[in-house]
Amino acid sequence: MIFGILLTLIALNLAFLVDKDEDETEEKSKRSTYRSTPYGIKALYSLLEESRYPVQRLEHPFTDLPGLHNVGTLVMIDAEEEFNPAPAEFESLSKWIASGKLCVLVGRKISVPFDEHTYVATQLAGYGKEARVLQPTDLTRGVTKISLSDFASSVRVQSSTAIAHVGSDAGTVVADTKLGKGRIIILTDPYVIANNGISKADNLTLALNLLAERPEGDIAFDEYHHGYGISGRAGGATAGVMAYFSGTPVPWMMRQLGLIILLFVFSKGRRFARPLPLKRERRTTNLEFVSSMAVITRLARATDIAMQSIYTEFRRRLCQYAGLPPKSSSAALAEAASRRAKKNPARLKALMTRCEEVASGAPASDSEMLKLVAGVRELESSLKL
Repeated sequence: MIFGILLTLIALNLAFLVDKDEDETEEKSKRSTYRSTPYGIKALYSLLEESRYPVQRLEHPFTDLPGLHNVGTLVMIDAEEEFNPAPAEFESLSKWIASGKLCVLVGRKISVPFDEHTYVATQLAGYGKEARVLQPTDLTRGVTKISLSDFASSVRVQSSTAIAHVGSDAGTVVADTKLGKGRIIILTDPYVIANNGISKADNLTLALNLLAERPEGDIAFDEYHHGYGISGRAGGATAGVMAYFSGTPVPWMMRQLGLIILLFVFSKGRRFARPLPLKRERRTTNLEFVSSMAVITRLARATDIAMQSIYTEFRRRLCQYAGLPPKSSSAALAEAASRRAKKNPARLKALMTRCEEVASGAPASDSEMLKLVAGVRELESSLKL
C-alpha cells in the first residue's frame, strides 16, 4: 500500500512539474558553477576540471580567504543581491589580493572600493553584440572579437595601473589593475563565460586567458555568494548535490518519502487492536503435574473430577487456538486444530473423545489416566497453548 502511495505521488509530481529554470533570463539568473542551465557556469568549470586545472568551489565567506593557503585565484561571478558580500568581506578580499593573489571579477553591476587608490565601477553601455581587442596583451592573446549580450556594461577603473583590454567606443568590457602585489581582472558581461555564450566568437579563448597568468594555488569559484556555503544558507555541504535537482520534483519526492516513512513508523509503533494477554509460564514441569494429579486421583478416587479440571481448560485453549467458539463439536474442533498444527486429526479426536468419556464418569485405570493427562500436556506444549 505504501509503495502504491509513493508511486502515485511521484506520478503527480511529474505531471505537475513546473520548470523553475524557465523563470531565468539573461538579466536575472543564477551564475553558479553548479548550474547547467543556459545562464549557469558549469560548462566552463567542467572544461577546466577535465583540462586538469586545479579548480574548486569556494563555499566560505571572503573573511576565510587568508586561512585558505591552497587558493591562489578567486573567480567571483555576479553575486546575488540577497547574498552580497559584507564590507568586512571586501576588506578581507582586498588584503588577500594585495598579498599576491588574483581576483577575476565578473558582473554587470560592480561598485567596489578595494582601497583608497583603487575603485572599480560599471555602468550600462550599448555595445551591440560584439566588442573588439583594444590592444595586444596577455588577456587578448588569440582573441579577435568577443560576443556579448544585450546587457553588457562598461567598466571604469580608478587606478594608476589600470589597463583596458577589450571594448569599443562605448567603453571597456575587460580591464585589469594591480592591487599591492596582486591583480584584479574585470569582465563586465557574464554571458561571455556562461553556458550559452562561451562557445560564441572568441569567448572561450578569452575565458582561458583570464586564468593563464595566475599565481600558484587553486582556482576557486565563489559559490558562497550564490547561496551555497557553511553558513547553512543552502544546506551546507549537501547544497552541491541538491543543486543538480534544482527545478525538478526530486526534492518534493524526498520530503514526501520522508513523511511516508514517519507515518509507517508511527503506525507500527502503536497498537490498533485489543491488548494480548501475557503468556503465563508454568511453574511446574509436565511430569510433576501429572504425578501430583495421579496421586490425588488415586487417594480421592475422583478420576472424573480430575479429568474435568484438566480437560475443560485444555479444550478452552484449543478453541482459541483453532479460532472456533467454545460450544463447537469435538470433531470440528479436532479437525480445525489439526489443520492449523499440521497434525493427524484422528489421533486428536480419539484423545478428546476418551477424555470426555472419563470426565463424564467412565472408569479409567491409573495407567490410562496418566497416559491421557500426559497426552493433553504434550499437545499443550507442542501447540504452545
